[in-house]
Amino acid sequence: MAEAQVVVVRKLVPWPDCRLARVEGGVSPEEGEVWVVREVGYLWLGRVTRCVPYGQSSRVVLVRRAEEVDLKAHEEGRKIAEDRRRVAQREAKKLGLPMKFVAVEQSLHGDFIRLFFLAPQRVDFRKLVKLLSRAFQARVELRQVGPRDAARMVGGIGVCGRETCCSLFLHEFKPITLKMAFDQSLVIAPQRLTGACGRLRCCLAFEHAHYRELLVGLPKVGKKVRVGEVEGRVVAYNIFRCAAVIEKGDGTRVEVPWEELKAV
Repeated sequence: MAEAQVVVVRKLVPWPDCRLARVEGGVSPEEGEVWVVREVGYLWLGRVTRCVPYGQSSRVVLVRRAEEVDLKAHEEGRKIAEDRRRVAQREAKKLGLPMKFVAVEQSLHGDFIRLFFLAPQRVDFRKLVKLLSRAFQARVELRQVGPRDAARMVGGIGVCGRETCCSLFLHEFKPITLKMAFDQSLVIAPQRLTGACGRLRCCLAFEHAHYRELLVGLPKVGKKVRVGEVEGRVVAYNIFRCAAVIEKGDGTRVEVPWEELKAV
């Protein structure tokens, strides 16, 4: 028996949330189409982004192409879900729980709602879940997220003036270290290196490999070198001018081309 086709579906929510989905019944979805999908027994709307190789397992199933009534129900559900987020925040405050609800998603029929929150530590929210389930007459799930996930869900404008990368196209977070900033000779200032999440900006990793490749064979910053008549300590590299900045014994600084430094 032929294996079911698999596609990547992005949920119609304010932040990127992709799932692998099985295609059954011999239909052939196309990229960009909006479909009703079933996940863990509940219906959602998702947009097909691309097809992937056969045989990959998935709990998400494409049910049918979305109709106009589904799109309207989805938009109305988003407004209701936002109201429910505010209710959850109010009830958490009454219970004295240190929770900040940052995002919410709701199934197409409103019978399942998932609330995402920030908290300084683990929170016992069992009483709150029971209270919200009775109030909403739906299954309620609370999920604690970290600062980077919260920033991705909320979105916003980065220091570069563009929409934050995490909410625009990044689907997974990679470790970001301060060494990446050192390798790129960036000013080590928190306000310049941190993003909306308060963590090191994801874009520090975008060009890091290129910098590392260019700096191969060059002495480390802080090392004493002698190039012709110039003797001093390497204090920085200018990747755009392909030069090293050397500070001489009298405190003056001069630039030396990389090629001359590599030849030493």
